[in-house]
Amino acid sequence: MKLIALGDTHGRDIWKRIIFKEQDFDKIIFIGDYFDTKEDISGNQQIENFKNILDTKIKYPDKFVLLIGNHDFHYLKTTEESYSGFQNDYSKSISRLLHRAIEKNLLQMCFVSGDYLFVHAGVTKTWCQINKIDENNLENAINKLFIDNPNAFAFTEGKKGSLTGDEICQTPIWVRPRSLAEDKIDNFFQIVGHTQVRRITFTDDFVLIDVLGYTEEYLIVKDGKKTVGRL
Repeated sequence: MKLIALGDTHGRDIWKRIIFKEQDFDKIIFIGDYFDTKEDISGNQQIENFKNILDTKIKYPDKFVLLIGNHDFHYLKTTEESYSGFQNDYSKSISRLLHRAIEKNLLQMCFVSGDYLFVHAGVTKTWCQINKIDENNLENAINKLFIDNPNAFAFTEGKKGSLTGDEICQTPIWVRPRSLAEDKIDNFFQIVGHTQVRRITFTDDFVLIDVLGYTEEYLIVKDGKKTVGRL
């Protein structure tokens, strides 16, 4: 089994070159954040790139996993907040695309393969306890909660008042590495994006893959062994 995990997309089409290079993959997992670039990528280009990703998912449904990030979440009609980079001029178009994708089961909140958990930012014990998540049925429980109660994934005001999401109660699209390390769920090695790093960064319990703003790296998990791929 060969899995490839891509960091936050933010409108970039680098995924096309990675797919071309790594043609023997079994699944490719997008870690979310398809929109809200800090680079010279227009709103229209971001939308077209996301459409291309969706089309590829539709064509090869079992080979592509599309996760949701906070920069996708804040365009949903159910969300009453917006974060940095929110694009007012394109928000209605992006929202329609996202909701259609959710209705067709093309997007999800997390993905589990063996003892590997793929999610945008990370999953803590405290958040699971607050939301009564069954950790023995983690993928289904989290994905079902998103459909039933999407606001369970909204930014959480914790005791520390962190404006960046550095709280153990924070949601799977917002928690930061320090809090994740402090309160990670047991029995899973987490593969997460959200917090930008210059190179793919490994810890004992998770790996940070939001690197595409700095380097053309991606994570490969092949037969349980983690390596870094590069273009």
